Amino acid sequence: MRNVLQKQNKNFFTAKEIMTNLEDFLRGQVALARQSAITNLMNSQ
Repeated sequence: MRNVLQKQNKNFFTAKEIMTNLEDFLRGQVALARQSAITNLMNSQ
């Protein structure tokens, strides 16, 4: 995963740009995890 993040961030010049990109990436991961948890909960009942 480190290599993927390095490639994604190689065109950014400031730490702020990198942090904004990482926050966007992680926000998407959190949304997917939340959706999966809700789906699993609904299927278990």
